[in-house]
Amino acid sequence: MNDCIPLIGQHMRLLVQRFFTAEPLARYAEQFIADKLEETIRFGQLTVIHYRMFGGKGEDPIKAAAAVELFILASDILDDLQDQDVPSKPWMKVPMPIAIHVASSLLTLSQQAMLSSTSNHEIRLALTEMMNAQLLKAANGQMLDIMNEMNDEESYLDVVKQKSATLLQLACMAGVILAGRPWNETVAEYALEIGVSAQIQNDLRDLLRWDEKSDFLQRKCTLLTLYLIEGEAEEDRWIKEYFEGRLTSEEIAMKRELFLETCERTGTILYGSVMSRMHYNCFEELVDSIQEISPWKAEFLHIINSKNA
Repeated sequence: MNDCIPLIGQHMRLLVQRFFTAEPLARYAEQFIADKLEETIRFGQLTVIHYRMFGGKGEDPIKAAAAVELFILASDILDDLQDQDVPSKPWMKVPMPIAIHVASSLLTLSQQAMLSSTSNHEIRLALTEMMNAQLLKAANGQMLDIMNEMNDEESYLDVVKQKSATLLQLACMAGVILAGRPWNETVAEYALEIGVSAQIQNDLRDLLRWDEKSDFLQRKCTLLTLYLIEGEAEEDRWIKEYFEGRLTSEEIAMKRELFLETCERTGTILYGSVMSRMHYNCFEELVDSIQEISPWKAEFLHIINSKNA
């Protein structure tokens, strides 16, 4: 599947060159795409492999994959602008009105790209309806994430399924629908499961860091921070006090080692690992239930599990 990566990136650039006639818009968009291509285009690969797994013939899945990746890039830009926690990104180094405009333009371009991915009217309509539905779900999830008002496991999982897992559904289902198949509930379900698993892994990583992306320092509600602040031990009360704003960042700045020790002692790290694995196992069970996937399973799992696929 690695052979499709350069082709997806190339098509993303071709779309920008074709539709972004304003030189500054094209220039910034190409800069942002270049940064994206240095990391991962796993979502586009998922589109291509699902097209192949479900017997797609006669269409070019690279075009749909490029549309998905443009959508993901736009979502990433908007997410970073809202969170303000990755200053190294190129879209964080330009004036915010420019970054917002490029992101919104990329969203529109992604829809145009999806429309152009097939000449089959019925498939085109199904792809567009699916893409818009997923965009709206992700918008709702992002708003709930910004509000940061999750207070239990159920509300956390609801946000993750709407915000993060929805994008995996988009990537997988674009390939399924482009292959001429209808919406597949099992694919949708396993996309949600792997999305939740991956998000918990990300939360575990961001829990243990001590910089601008630290979920703890940013008082971000995740499955793991909620688990921490629900602890009953008197010695851990300072964590809840910090989340409630009764302690300042300056007061806890020197507590990194204590915080890491608390995460270990309370079982928070183990809890996160177990929950992530539980959802991953559900994903694998669902994958095994679809006969078409069997010949492709190893390659599919490689895309899912690779950090730089």
